[in-house]
Order: sequence, then C-alpha cells, then structure tokens
Amino acid sequence: TGGAAKNPKVDRGKCIGCGQCVIHCPDGCIKLDKEKKAVPNFDYCKGCGICAKVCPVKAIKMEERK
Repeated sequence: TGGAAKNPKVDRGKCIGCGQCVIHCPDGCIKLDKEKKAVPNFDYCKGCGICAKVCPVKAIKMEERK
C-alpha cells in the first residue's frame, strides 16, 4: 500500500465536507477532520483517483508524488 505515483491534493477552500471521497475510496485512506475537510493518508493511498472523480466541487486533484 502507499507509494503511488500520484497522490490526491485537497483544496481545503473548496472542500465542502460532503464525504463522497470517504465513501468511495476503495482503500479507506481519506477521513474528514474536525473541520469536515478531506484528509488523505498517503501511507495507504494507491493513487487510483476515484476521490478526485467523485468530488462534486472538484476540490481534489491528483498530483505527481514528490
């Protein structure tokens, strides 16, 4: 797990805390913090991009891992 070529980057200003990314992540690596903003765990993310695809406000973008 982890070590994906791309990781999700969350724009906290756009995130509305709907939880769609949490529900659809097949690896369960996205949680909502106390401010109801998406926070991915890169130790488990496989870089599939489903979270970015299901985000209704496009707050998640897949970026090359640094």
